Amino acid sequence: MDDQFYLQDSRSHAYVGNGLSYWGFRGSGYVTDLAKAQVFTRDGACDHRDTDIAWPKAYVDARARIGVDCQYATLSEALDQNPDAAEFYIQKPQHWKGNNLIWLCEDGVFTSDLSKAVVVWPRPYIDAHSRRLVERDDVSIKEALRGTGIKLAKPIRPKMMMLNCDGCGRFISDAQRYREDCRNCGTSNTP
Repeated sequence: MDDQFYLQDSRSHAYVGNGLSYWGFRGSGYVTDLAKAQVFTRDGACDHRDTDIAWPKAYVDARARIGVDCQYATLSEALDQNPDAAEFYIQKPQHWKGNNLIWLCEDGVFTSDLSKAVVVWPRPYIDAHSRRLVERDDVSIKEALRGTGIKLAKPIRPKMMMLNCDGCGRFISDAQRYREDCRNCGTSNTP
């Protein structure tokens, strides 16, 4: 069994498009670039907080793809740095998947409408700015953790806060005191 893991932040705000965010080197926060993600042992991965999900490194690496973060690439810089480039990538303008640029595939369609024309980037520049990443649709946590002995922590649901009606003493929920008067005696229990 492989003893290397990435830690994914599973909180809802941690997703950038479809990309997964992993714990970065030396506590540097979360990153989408696998080259900057810290690798943990099984014990180290299980000792982190409940919102972190341990993914086997071999599983994630096998499903990684190459992407380019739009924050770190500019077309003017690309053309200045590679004026004699022989090969180019074609980008779909004003389209992103999270922070990742979208590229025209070999089987792409063409149009005569100049406003829909694609943007051309020098290949050496884009290759230098690319990174390995994983998207949600490419992975399954159940499949990844099968046979590792790791169990996902079940989220702890907060107990519903119960109060007593000021008029009759019956139990009412915190939500009920704002939403409606007591069903038994009609007393308003709003603070």
